[in-house]
Amino acid sequence: MSTNKALKLRVKRADLPALANQFAEALRARGQFVLWLQGELGAGKTTLAGELLHALGVPPNVPVLSPTFTFMTEYETPFGLVAHLDLYRLGGDDDDAVEALMAHRKFAGVIVEWPERATEAPSIKKTHTIRIDFTDDIDERDVEFVG
Repeated sequence: MSTNKALKLRVKRADLPALANQFAEALRARGQFVLWLQGELGAGKTTLAGELLHALGVPPNVPVLSPTFTFMTEYETPFGLVAHLDLYRLGGDDDDAVEALMAHRKFAGVIVEWPERATEAPSIKKTHTIRIDFTDDIDERDVEFVG
């Protein structure tokens, strides 16, 4: 039986760094993690991924960009090596492509945008999920953290 609890919040863009610090604390407490970031195109998955990576220790002067064309970017953090994947451009449920990306590396954490493109890939079996949804206010998002 799962003991995962959900935290639902409505946040402004300016609140994302503080929220990312809280989420990063939960991820570090677990040890190794695989975080699925879900939401519509443009909802803020990459923005939140960047805030999380900075909260995990990526220096603030290191930009976190969407790896949509490279599929994966690796970041060194005090927590360990963290991979940021964007599976949007995969052709569908392409688990083999994900496994090839993840081969031969050991990651302390993995952040996956568009995880529904490879739901059965063993290397990205989720430990946590964050869902980001639009609201009526252009500067706000509904965010749900499960983990």
